[in-house]
Amino acid sequence: MIDKLMASPQRALITLLSAWMLAIIHQYLFYGNEIGVSYPIFVILFYVFMYLFARDRMRSFKFIDAFVAAVVLLLSLTFLLYDNELLYVLNFLVIPGVVILHMTYLMGRKQKQWWEIGLIGTAIDHLLPQAIRHWGTIAAIAVRAGGRGMGKSQKTVVFKVLIGLVASLPILIVVVALLSSADGVFDQYLAGFPEWLNQLAFTPGIPRIIWIVIAGVLLFGYVWGFVQPMQYEAEKRENAHWKNGAVSTVDKRDHTYIFSPVDPATEGKEVTNKIVPEPERTPVHREPFRLDPIIVGTMLIVINCVYVLFVLVQFSYLFGAGEGHLPVDLSYADYARSGFAELILVTGINFFILIVALQYTRSSGKAGSIVHQVLLLILVSCSAIMLYSAFMRLNLYEQAYGYTYIRFLVHAFMIFLALLLLIAGLRIRYTSIPLIRWYIVLALTAYVAVNYVGMDKRIAELNIERYHQTGNIDATYLASLSADAVPLLREFALEEYPDLKREMLERQAYLDMDTSDRSWPSYNVARHRAELEMSKLRTE
Repeated sequence: MIDKLMASPQRALITLLSAWMLAIIHQYLFYGNEIGVSYPIFVILFYVFMYLFARDRMRSFKFIDAFVAAVVLLLSLTFLLYDNELLYVLNFLVIPGVVILHMTYLMGRKQKQWWEIGLIGTAIDHLLPQAIRHWGTIAAIAVRAGGRGMGKSQKTVVFKVLIGLVASLPILIVVVALLSSADGVFDQYLAGFPEWLNQLAFTPGIPRIIWIVIAGVLLFGYVWGFVQPMQYEAEKRENAHWKNGAVSTVDKRDHTYIFSPVDPATEGKEVTNKIVPEPERTPVHREPFRLDPIIVGTMLIVINCVYVLFVLVQFSYLFGAGEGHLPVDLSYADYARSGFAELILVTGINFFILIVALQYTRSSGKAGSIVHQVLLLILVSCSAIMLYSAFMRLNLYEQAYGYTYIRFLVHAFMIFLALLLLIAGLRIRYTSIPLIRWYIVLALTAYVAVNYVGMDKRIAELNIERYHQTGNIDATYLASLSADAVPLLREFALEEYPDLKREMLERQAYLDMDTSDRSWPSYNVARHRAELEMSKLRTE
């Protein structure tokens, strides 16, 4: 069936109608509704839509395609399973970006590798120029579909009428302005027109129709930009040589092709491919940019000396603070704050140095490679110690002042940096490891893990544990956590901290008001569970 659709002469019309069907579903799911189960439903439908109508443009399916599709599906399911507003906003931006890059890798006009930076440029090309170009294709499809019973001359007349209407608009604007100034009664009639248009805009169904039309145009333009991508002028000039019957000759200078037109006198006769005489030129071999190993080694020695000195001088209290051995005149708060941001920044700089040293340094023989590896391992070790120091400082600050979203995410980011350091250390020893590809896969995996770790519930658990140790707790902040933490907070309020119940009941009033007009596309598991828990709390 799909093959018949691909070969159908009405493929463009069927694709357009399907795009508007998907747009109808889109407005039903999202217009006037909060995001919930609607998001994963639409993501699945969008993938099916792209597969059905651009299947012939797809490259062979690989493991990375299944991995990215799984990432997109898992992230979209967070709108159904969790209720963290911060991650909602991030996912609302991240998911479309990943989907666009995935579609471009699968079906893009330029067959880029998934780890190449050029894939982003190709994705933007398909999102804007390629898609916008086919907005006019919709009008052409409509003319063909509506003019089947008309002859060629009638179609020409209709086309000219449309041109006349468009051309008359600027003249009409000037004439109406002059007539309005000349006649007051005519101006009053025109003054009532915006009010009528305003009433029409608020008529039930009109905003939905506008939503459907715009979404359908965008969806069709995007998919058709893959089916019939635009050919740029440089590509047209290159293809023109072939259309003119050019004979290809090999240029030994850079292994490209030079095209020489066929002589009319020899046209139709046997032609042998001869090398066109070219002036002798010195072959130019462009090697990829590489840094000198001596320069890089010198830089690493200087930087490592500073890092080693830093670690040795502060080692006694960097890791002794957990047992209470703080420097003189430093409280826990001062110790935790001091140098935390600087250590994270230095670790980031070290990552940049590592990538440059690993990817863009020339080989310098066996002995030089060993020295280079040792210097990089020292850099990685010092970076790990600094990262651990920053981790300890933040841990002390959390023990003193509690756990919040930002502190939790900073902890997660430092764990992510530690994994990046581990991969960099392996890359130093095993040079065949594709560093950038591993980093991309790790970044996507880590982001999905942060979404599914249950951040709100974990923050509530840690703050309750801190309450057991210190007797201090911020009930107002706990009550402000998302619906993910409500079951745990209800249990804590009933069994250990009754003052939290008042905060929870205020949240109950908010939830009752917030869910009064919620429909099934907005269904969310965490919110539904929280509503049940809060209803029980009111009666207890």
